Amino acid sequence: MFENVALHITEWMENNRIIEHDRRVVVKWGIRNILDTLFNIATFLIIGVLMHMLIETIVFTLGYIPLRSYAGGYHAKTPFKCWILSNFILLIALLCVHYLSRYPFIFWSLAILSVISLIILMPVSDIHKPLSDVEKHRYKRKGAYILFCEIIVSVLFSIINLPVISYSIFVIWIILSVMLALGKIKNKV
Repeated sequence: MFENVALHITEWMENNRIIEHDRRVVVKWGIRNILDTLFNIATFLIIGVLMHMLIETIVFTLGYIPLRSYAGGYHAKTPFKCWILSNFILLIALLCVHYLSRYPFIFWSLAILSVISLIILMPVSDIHKPLSDVEKHRYKRKGAYILFCEIIVSVLFSIINLPVISYSIFVIWIILSVMLALGKIKNKV
């Protein structure tokens, strides 16, 4: 999304001899990714503040990103579509936390089913991120480790009577299991 801005910054850095010409492509790529990431974080924080769910937004983001990195699943084709999809996912996640928290039994049941599906399905590669058999094994192991840590954290927050944190983690698993299923379907089509 920030291709032109990254290009201008890179040209400025090259003209001012901050970088050498042969580093231009790598620097432009890094700047674009940094700007995309900062924009995504800012958008997420704005959504969290507007919905009066900043804590839930932070918990969701901190738990979703590392697990998603190793679990894989459906990916959008362009950075802009990814941004739209990411914001839509966050909105759905926050709405789920808000409304499903009224029905703890249903939320716990969905969370347990989602954990089982994650363990079975992950990782799901994508045409943009194909995985070798060795990588699949490594990603599954790391994804399972992250999932295990999230399970421990969610149980601890349930025990100390802060269910909103647990629910924010549960919704990670629910949404990610859907993303994995969509990724499997997309790969077959």
